Amino acid sequence: MAPSHLEKVLREHIADGQPRTHRPWKKIIVVVEGIYSIEGELCKLPEIVSICKKYKAYVYLDEAHNIGAVGKTGKGVCELLGVDTADVDIMMGTFTKSFGSCGGYIDGSKELIKY
Repeated sequence: MAPSHLEKVLREHIADGQPRTHRPWKKIIVVVEGIYSIEGELCKLPEIVSICKKYKAYVYLDEAHNIGAVGKTGKGVCELLGVDTADVDIMMGTFTKSFGSCGGYIDGSKELIKY
């Protein structure tokens, strides 16, 4: 989804509210992949983060295909694109691809992890 389309969708959903009740949304989470596995295309993370801040939406970043493989030290798409990891609310990834192990991780605020 292009950042301009994301902004349009967020504006519409915020204005319209929930489908049946039209009540405001309590939380909106925008889920993106750092690298889209089929195309190998990088997400436009700086623009997405900026739009999410503007509309108070959360950013959920799937790092499964890029952690350990991109960025100067392999820290992923945030490092590669110069995005502060503090601006990404939820990050997840796997240890099975670049790290040759099993399992995965999810990263976020202490409050989120405890939830």
